[in-house]
Amino acid sequence: LGGFSIVDRVCESTTHVVSGGHRRTLNILLGIARGCWILSFEWILWCLEQSHWIPEEPYELSEQFPAAQICRLQRHLSAGEHQQDLFQNLPAMFVSQHSQPPSQTLVELIELCGGQTCKTVRRAGICIGRHSGRRPEGCRMLSEQW
Repeated sequence: LGGFSIVDRVCESTTHVVSGGHRRTLNILLGIARGCWILSFEWILWCLEQSHWIPEEPYELSEQFPAAQICRLQRHLSAGEHQQDLFQNLPAMFVSQHSQPPSQTLVELIELCGGQTCKTVRRAGICIGRHSGRRPEGCRMLSEQW
């Protein structure tokens, strides 16, 4: 088929995310946030069978991940860099260094979705993950497994 590379993690150059199931993984969420195609594994199998790339639409997992198609179309229609706005109107978020998935990845996802992050709990309106210190008044605590 040619013209592709396989990576472990969705990044800015990713265009397609192939899913072996219907699980909401971090790569699926990053792919949606970046406006990538979210496709079933059958797409790869049929491409191999046909010996060329086939249209993605019939294999898009839009029923399992409705935002995927919307975000992909928004990215396609935007002239420059596209920014999602899911977290745009939320207060700044602090992500614990002890979080799992890793805090850097969660920060990336939040920022891709229009959210603001901060480095200290004192400035946060939302704290994600375990935090051993005192919680600032009015700060909402969330599990990183949200």
